Amino acid sequence: MQGLEDIPDPAAHLAGRPPPPPMEAPAEPSLTRPARERRVVSAILAGIAWVLLLTWIAGLRADIGSPRVAIPLVLWALLSGLGLRLALTPRARGLPAGVTALRALVAAVMVGFLAAAVATSGPSGGALPVTSHLRCSAIALGMALLPLALAARVLRRSFLSAPAWRGAAVGALCGLGAVIGVEAHCAYDDLLHVTFAHGLPIAAGALLGAAAGALRGRA
Repeated sequence: MQGLEDIPDPAAHLAGRPPPPPMEAPAEPSLTRPARERRVVSAILAGIAWVLLLTWIAGLRADIGSPRVAIPLVLWALLSGLGLRLALTPRARGLPAGVTALRALVAAVMVGFLAAAVATSGPSGGALPVTSHLRCSAIALGMALLPLALAARVLRRSFLSAPAWRGAAVGALCGLGAVIGVEAHCAYDDLLHVTFAHGLPIAAGALLGAAAGALRGRA
């Protein structure tokens, strides 16, 4: 039609723009769910083997078979397994555990440990030397080190929601695994020693796990 050629092109100003740069592929492509589950299982088995190895190197306590010692170890092991299942296994419709459940899990780990420590502690036979506290703390933290590192590695970019709380739950459970190892080794049942020297990995694991989840855990 006459005059159409005189109408300016509204998109003419875009013609001179350079094309957008091509999108770069992520440095680490996301894993499929089966591949991620295999990595998680491998990390759990490696963490258990690490704790068992260090426990064997440190040596088992003489009364490891007594009910006062064995029952809390078994209960903590069951809590660790159930807690990991809650924290990492999707619920119905593929949704992860909610924040309330994660908070309850972290609290259950800490309260369960403290309750067992109070129930099984004996009368203090005098103040323990500082070296005993430091030695058990070092052993416990050493046992927790590899499980925490493996968890931070295999669970990177895997949390759809509440990454800090999910990381705190996994970290506390890694710390509880270390508690099982150091409790199987150390026969001191002084409440303060057990609470602070043996229980240190739970608090440290929860804090480090929360930081790792907040910084690198969100999918």
